[in-house]
Amino acid sequence: MSSYQKELEKYRDIDEDEILRTLSPEELEQLDCELQEMDPENMLLPAGLRQRDQTKKSPTGPLDREALLQYLEQQALEVKERDDLVPYTGEKKGKPYIQPKREIPVQEQITLEPELEEALAHATDAEMCDIAAILGMYTLMSNKQYYDAICSGEISNTEGISSVVQPDKYKPVPDEPPNPTNIEEILKSVRSNDKELEEVNLNNIQAVADMLRENRSLQSLNIESNFISSTGLMAVLKAVRENATLTELRVDNQRQWPGDAVEMEMATVLEQCPSIVRFGYHFTQQGPRTRAAQAMTRNNELRRQQKKR
Repeated sequence: MSSYQKELEKYRDIDEDEILRTLSPEELEQLDCELQEMDPENMLLPAGLRQRDQTKKSPTGPLDREALLQYLEQQALEVKERDDLVPYTGEKKGKPYIQPKREIPVQEQITLEPELEEALAHATDAEMCDIAAILGMYTLMSNKQYYDAICSGEISNTEGISSVVQPDKYKPVPDEPPNPTNIEEILKSVRSNDKELEEVNLNNIQAVADMLRENRSLQSLNIESNFISSTGLMAVLKAVRENATLTELRVDNQRQWPGDAVEMEMATVLEQCPSIVRFGYHFTQQGPRTRAAQAMTRNNELRRQQKKR
């Protein structure tokens, strides 16, 4: 029998109940804390179940988060900062680094004619930039500077080689004003072969949206490949909500991309107008594209069920 087993033999016949009866209340409380099974590393348990409650103070009231934060902030401000082991004096030590001058070997030295040396010595940064582009030294400049120097017949890079590349200035394009053309009068002039009529401009006319609000017989509307702006498309989409007879709408291939807001409005209109079963537009965003596809599937299913009845 080993010494360890002999040591355990002493506790074989111990009466545990007798020992517990002799313990004081404080010792019993301490024993209860020791016997609690806690898991301090289990992050899935609340903090109260990961460690023992060692607080002897009774609660003073409900938790006041703002007051606690103010107390912690005030206590942090009252703590004295630790002094530096070596105070900072701002003194600079050592010598600044000076790059040694490199002497160009004789075999690498280039000798130019006096006229060229004088011209290069008095050349401006813009002229040096254009010369570098002509000689093919495109790594010394940006792509814009290089192609400006090659394609232009005069000095165009006035900022020089070492300049920072500047973006092209954005030229705002104002929206086209509303078209005051009277469509009914224009149609009469076209039908009567009016000789004074030389030009017909139907761009940016609000009549399409107004027509959709009033018309109750139109079933298909195709306004693809036009110059309708995002504002005009938004007006058409809002008018479609008030039309219950339109079943097909095609608005693709406009002069400019209508934008995210118009695409989201398209998806909303298709969801709220079950009468539209064919819609022509190529979405650029995944969100409205998915919503529109689901709405078209639902609208066609509703139309199929109505035909069965």
